[in-house]
Amino acid sequence: MAKIDLAGKLSDVRARVAADVPPAESPVPMFAQLSRKDARLRGDQLTALTALADAVMRRRRFKAERITENTLIRVGVDLLLAHAEQLRGSTEDELRNSVTSALANLRVCASTGTATCDSTCGDDLTPQADQAPVSPQSGTSRFPDSETSAAVLATREVRR
Repeated sequence: MAKIDLAGKLSDVRARVAADVPPAESPVPMFAQLSRKDARLRGDQLTALTALADAVMRRRRFKAERITENTLIRVGVDLLLAHAEQLRGSTEDELRNSVTSALANLRVCASTGTATCDSTCGDDLTPQADQAPVSPQSGTSRFPDSETSAAVLATREVRR
């Protein structure tokens, strides 16, 4: 009976397979694609941010991506950068008020869903402020779950 060089055949097969099939690219996790930036937050901001992230995580329809405090911080930074032209002031309170007052005047076009600050759309414009989930003065909530309402109230208290 003739001897068969199994080790040689195995290495030949592995070489052919490696040449034919490109290496599979494993998806890189979101956090690995991002740069680290530390920020100091007040205790009330951390509490409200955690509560809001938990509420958003529970009420989402599609479970494709985790919603964390860092997710909400990135959304907030994107929102701030998108409205950078509205940023005015010398103190944290002045800067916050300049941006939040501009956002309060923002209107959303009912047919297109795009934001506008005037009536150029021509459709029924719904003030964005009317769509706010909670009125802190009245305490009434437009969110169906009380957890989201509490998180938004806590977030609004942070702004004051």
